[in-house]
Amino acid sequence: MSPIAAKTYTTDVICLRTYDFGEADQILHLYSSEHGRISAIAKGVKKPKSKLVGACQLLNLSEVQLSKGKSLDLLIQYQPRESFPGLRADLLKLAYALLFAELVNLTAGEADSHLVYAELKNALHRMDQAPEAQIIPLGIQYQLDLLEAEGYHPILTECIFTGQPLDWEAPFYSFSPQLGGVATSALRRKHQAETLGKGGLNSDEWVNVSTSTLRLLQNPQNPQWTAPQFCKAQKFLRYYFQKVVEKSMHAYDLVLNLLETPLPEQVRPETHPPSSPASPLAE
Repeated sequence: MSPIAAKTYTTDVICLRTYDFGEADQILHLYSSEHGRISAIAKGVKKPKSKLVGACQLLNLSEVQLSKGKSLDLLIQYQPRESFPGLRADLLKLAYALLFAELVNLTAGEADSHLVYAELKNALHRMDQAPEAQIIPLGIQYQLDLLEAEGYHPILTECIFTGQPLDWEAPFYSFSPQLGGVATSALRRKHQAETLGKGGLNSDEWVNVSTSTLRLLQNPQNPQWTAPQFCKAQKFLRYYFQKVVEKSMHAYDLVLNLLETPLPEQVRPETHPPSSPASPLAE
């Protein structure tokens, strides 16, 4: 076997991100069940006659052949598998699908790649075919599933200090992204008093989250939830994910702007300009 052949491998991937590199090349972030996240370069893909263009389309599922490199693998060829046309026909579906890709790209480094890939592929299938009423519940459920797969799912049904079930009649609880759970205001203040650092500062950050948001996150598919409640739940998830990865995520801005200002049905994805960033978590 030649050295080149020994470095070559074939795998199914979902395209998570692309960006230009030089005049004709693109860098790709791909996700594979067997290999996790793959960084690759597609040489000459921006040339008119390139046969690699399909593999560089965001959200496309392809079978690709790659050659191992020191920092970037080389994309050699690809076969199309699925393009999920339903995602591109609805702006909210597309926004959520782009969010799924961004979340996996930024958070799935240490997770079980077989599980993350299967859940992402399934989520894209379901979102592609989803009726309008299921778009937001599916979007929220996938974020919760990804947190579970990566071991980041916060404790939202019991107090992180006492282990006691939450009182669902209470108006709100305090949430700490660092501790990964909720507590009453009284227990939060007690914890802060006991953990004061130098200069009288606390290392843990806390925000209030409504009990209705916590209940929604237990069952997003329940038809009782209203658009404002979904929006609050989505803001909570945006806040928590951005604390997990310690950076902003652009796809969240589009999702939240669409939830807060629904677009007319006739507006197409390609004609809608990017929106300004959404406000911080508000309860």
